[in-house]
Amino acid sequence: MATLTSGTAVQQAKKQLRKHVQQRLKQLPPATVLAESQAVLDRLFASPYYTAAQSISCYVSTPSGEVQTDSLILRGLDEGKRIYIPYCPIDDKTKMLMLRLRDKSHFEGLKENRWGIRELDPSEVPANPPSPGLDLIVVPGLAFDPYRRRLGHGRGYYDRYITQCLDYPQRFGKKAPPTVALALKAQMVQDGEEIPTNEWDRLPDVLITPDGLYK
Repeated sequence: MATLTSGTAVQQAKKQLRKHVQQRLKQLPPATVLAESQAVLDRLFASPYYTAAQSISCYVSTPSGEVQTDSLILRGLDEGKRIYIPYCPIDDKTKMLMLRLRDKSHFEGLKENRWGIRELDPSEVPANPPSPGLDLIVVPGLAFDPYRRRLGHGRGYYDRYITQCLDYPQRFGKKAPPTVALALKAQMVQDGEEIPTNEWDRLPDVLITPDGLYK
């Protein structure tokens, strides 16, 4: 698939694909979402990306339409891993922070933000939180293809955050953390669909689905 050069063309194509995929995801039975989520997480837990990581960033899933991550977050906390979740300041539409969960009760007490996504209360967020020095970033998305191309929800938070991690060798003396995306079967492109991309889209290093692992 060629990279589109017109910004307007890319945005229009992404908008149409989001509409198609969202309609498909709305029809998924909850039991299918849970079963496929478990299959995806089993693959992740068995991978070196998870087993070698001590500091993990993970998106907090909504109830439908994506791989459910509650069990991943809870297992990581049980195993003593440092788990970070996204926080998007309401007064800055371009910034995303990764903030650490203290424990399981901290996670279970999260409240929904303006998009219906659970995150920390703004009163808990320090003015200048330290950069976490992650070992793994678990990336969400709306749609994917076997080449690891990713369609997000249109706000660009993860593309910007992953780009910022490229300076890890200077900041932390180690490589940028690997990025692993998780996808349900219905999130994979189907006949007649393709994911348009441009120069600032960031592909995850690995894509895990119920059927396999792409890297």
